[in-house]
Amino acid sequence: MCKRLKIKILSLSVMFTLIGYNCAFNSIKVNAKIMTHGTTSKNIKNGVILHAFDWSFNNIKKELPNISAAGYTSVQVSPVQGTKNSSINSSDWWLLYQPTNQSIGNSQLGSYKDFKDLCSEAKNYGISIIVDAVMNHMANNGNKDELAPEVDSSFKDPSFYHHNGQCNDWNNREDITQKGVGMPDLNTQNPAVQGKAINFLNQCIDAGASGFRFDSAKHIETDLGLDANTPWASNYWENVLGSLHNKSDLYIYGEVLQDGKVDNISAYESLMNVEASSYDASLRKAVKLGDFTDAKGMGGLDNNKCVDFVETHDEYENGTSKDLTDWQRKAGWAIAASRSGSVPLFFDRPTGSIGSEGDNLWNDSDVIAINDFHNAMAGQNENLTLENNNKAMLIERGDNGTVIVNDGDSFNLNSPTNLNDGQYNNHGSKAASLVASGGILTGTVPANSIIILYNNGSVTNYIPHADYKIDYDSSNLVKGHTFTIYYNGNLTNSSNVSLHLGINGWNNTQNLSMIKDSNGFWETSITIPNSANTLNFCFTNGTNWDNNSNNNWTLNVCNNIPNVQVSPAPQSSKEISIYYNGTLASSSSNITLHWGYNGFIAPQDVTMTKQNDGRWLAKITLPSGCYAVNMVFKNQSGTWDNNNSNNYNFSSTKN
Repeated sequence: MCKRLKIKILSLSVMFTLIGYNCAFNSIKVNAKIMTHGTTSKNIKNGVILHAFDWSFNNIKKELPNISAAGYTSVQVSPVQGTKNSSINSSDWWLLYQPTNQSIGNSQLGSYKDFKDLCSEAKNYGISIIVDAVMNHMANNGNKDELAPEVDSSFKDPSFYHHNGQCNDWNNREDITQKGVGMPDLNTQNPAVQGKAINFLNQCIDAGASGFRFDSAKHIETDLGLDANTPWASNYWENVLGSLHNKSDLYIYGEVLQDGKVDNISAYESLMNVEASSYDASLRKAVKLGDFTDAKGMGGLDNNKCVDFVETHDEYENGTSKDLTDWQRKAGWAIAASRSGSVPLFFDRPTGSIGSEGDNLWNDSDVIAINDFHNAMAGQNENLTLENNNKAMLIERGDNGTVIVNDGDSFNLNSPTNLNDGQYNNHGSKAASLVASGGILTGTVPANSIIILYNNGSVTNYIPHADYKIDYDSSNLVKGHTFTIYYNGNLTNSSNVSLHLGINGWNNTQNLSMIKDSNGFWETSITIPNSANTLNFCFTNGTNWDNNSNNNWTLNVCNNIPNVQVSPAPQSSKEISIYYNGTLASSSSNITLHWGYNGFIAPQDVTMTKQNDGRWLAKITLPSGCYAVNMVFKNQSGTWDNNNSNNYNFSSTKN
């Protein structure tokens, strides 16, 4: 006999309806805060890049809601140019770096239309697309000096190539720019070759690309620094970059591997941003050894002119970084992405064939929290200090926030700080609470932890989803946390909109003036009272009300990190992602989501998938007419988590 779970249904009578409700409220103006979501699509420089290595254009497009919710403001795609065969074996990743043409579309990632559709959809989420452009060479036929037969006929003119053989002296500037690096080397001094590059890059821009990473940029000569007044000097970069459409709006960086001898790095820094290749080597060494002494600089580069990272696709595929554990990757990311000025890139490791999504560490809760921190701290200076015998680093950003990365045992911190006086709870996954008082930050830092602290109101970078009426970041439904509500419903064209808010069944009601952002959403932020168990709200323009078709909105509030998070905010007929991190999460081998709507109508089960950060994920599509989604969870032993017989309930916006 099957033992049935008793599921408690919340009384819908508490969902107070405001039709005909007429009373006056005091308007409370929300304090100004640092915001990033209104500008991310236009300013890659202040954001975070996800390198969706070898993901197809359609798979990236499918994940845009989650990429946006995870705080990424740009996605770098793998090379979009043609390839010499259609293999999707993961070991053949290099095919994409041996192009057969300079045009968008290949069998591994998708067509021109797929790419254009991705760029168009990405803009709806405030996400920019960066193209990895291979302009130094073309595909070989197995012989490094000979073109593959699949190379487009328009690139078979002999004058398009240097005919100097392959580089064998990597300390010779002429060799590394005028000889091949394993493939036929394009004659980048040739105006016709430059013209083809200009046409291709503008094709990408016109299709919606917002930036470029130039593969092997170090191997294309300049006319500056070590190249000035030499026989091989050329105006390739000035001519090509100067001819790009909307150049001032583009983010451009190049792969210029630092060698300290012939990299000519200062010349490239004057032309574009560059990869911080020396710094990433120091960072990997630091997280492996648990000693951050050498992780404080930027490898001799200007922070404001570089892209920093823990690993790149080259370093992973050639084995240099493959031994890094997930914890080491996260610790390195927490440092790299907390720095000032640089643009951090998170490399998603491949796990399947070319075109498929990689591992899920990019969506880890600590990684997301660091992304949020980075985006909100744009323009804030940095101060780096070491603690715990150099096993811990503090990255302080102005007076708004601090990140602590501890790669050692737990320790008691007593360090100067610019944070305002008060108690600060960690926004990362480890439970920790520190106190700032009189310019000193004290508290216990757990072992092997990432601690993320910031002043209330400093971080408001959740990007609301373009086609949703209501949205919010459910991870902030915590007592004492700042919680932002975004509104784009029936009253959105009004000259003013206010949030009508109550707690615990419409107690302590107040009206909060909302501000209309450049993305079209009205928004306001509150600090959730410690006495709140539920938030109740609707919207008014002073004359009319939007109360979700008489159902209002009700959200449960948690004491600490929520056991259940949803993204985006539930809306009928839309897909949502449900993340579970409750009492069953750590000890279960499988977990099932049991869900229904409007008081557990039509209950059904969905098998959840465990994520790298320990949370369990399921995706469901809500039915039309859904104004509340109800859920509980069970594991393989039949043990249930029903939120102490209250279920987990989220209001859903009715279309």
